[in-house]
Amino acid sequence: MPHEWDSPEYVHQWVEDGDKSDPQRAEQITALVGLIRRSPEEPIEVLDLGAGYGIVTREILTAYPNAQVVCLDGSAEMLKHGKARLADWRDQLSFVVSNFDSPNWLATLPDNRQFDAVLSSRAIHHTVDDRKQALYEEIFQLLKPGGCFANHDFVRKPDESVRDIDNPFGTVEDQVAWLENIGFVDVECFWQTEGRALFGGYKSGPT
Repeated sequence: MPHEWDSPEYVHQWVEDGDKSDPQRAEQITALVGLIRRSPEEPIEVLDLGAGYGIVTREILTAYPNAQVVCLDGSAEMLKHGKARLADWRDQLSFVVSNFDSPNWLATLPDNRQFDAVLSSRAIHHTVDDRKQALYEEIFQLLKPGGCFANHDFVRKPDESVRDIDNPFGTVEDQVAWLENIGFVDVECFWQTEGRALFGGYKSGPT
């Protein structure tokens, strides 16, 4: 069933359901943010890709209180919730409504913006595999030397077929190989459970 990201009622219910699962998800988000190789006091720049209602951004700002974060999501309704929940950090945030399923999303970012990290949680699985691979190449170009890309997402087993065209989960094995071929270093699947994984890599250069 397709998601209705433009519907205030649908998004409100989605956020409420997400709040109920956040206690179980919190440890995973902490691990995601913990992959950033920067000192906690640094004024880092981070792109939260598929930021939704702000669960990852909140953890970034808690771990890196001087961070500047661009929250990008295809749903304006989702970002409304994010703005409200992250109001205490409003001076450190930018909100961009854009769909990374199309290469045009790059034009919606601030000019010449480079990031110390690009993080994503439960968002990229919505894209088909060919687009995933192209997206990872685009992310690589956005990173500063030593920058991190990490993705916490739904995945499928290598021998499992795509079950839902609206959520065409990729395999960890394929995505790790793509990152290595693009030029990411220290690429790894940091943990994996049934149907979910945390994986990513870094752009060569000083940390």
